[in-house]
Amino acid sequence: MNVDALIQLCTQAMLLCMYVSMPIMLVGALVGLLISFVQAITSTQDQNLTQGVKMVAIVATIFISAPLSASAVMRFLNQVLSTALPQ
Repeated sequence: MNVDALIQLCTQAMLLCMYVSMPIMLVGALVGLLISFVQAITSTQDQNLTQGVKMVAIVATIFISAPLSASAVMRFLNQVLSTALPQ
């Protein structure tokens, strides 16, 4: 394995990490923003509401995106193994 292939695999690994975590981060940010907006309108300052709703939304997103994320990670693993151990 040469240096160029190793750099390419590292770049792909970092991008894969970003792609896998992006839906979860976006849902967490959007739900937090929406709950904060509702709390500002209603003058409610309960932090438990924010954390509970955000946790439910993030867990639902993980369950929905888990098959796609796992298949992307497995494709990358197959690519790394085929590059590292040519037959």
